[in-house]
Amino acid sequence: MRTTKKKSREGKPTIDDMREDIAEQSAMTLQTSDIIELLLEGFEGIDNMPDIEIRDEWENLFGDEAN
Repeated sequence: MRTTKKKSREGKPTIDDMREDIAEQSAMTLQTSDIIELLLEGFEGIDNMPDIEIRDEWENLFGDEAN
């Protein structure tokens, strides 16, 4: 099993940590068809998402693990 940065982090994550966690989680679940779609249609990077959306998404993905 791969150790993620989230698993090795101590303390509360910063917004930048949360962005990295979301990107890492997304990358680990991408299928070839997802990559093709991204290449064809493009995407808006996680760095461009507002902090509140990052915090909400991170809580949706990892909130239960953090408690």
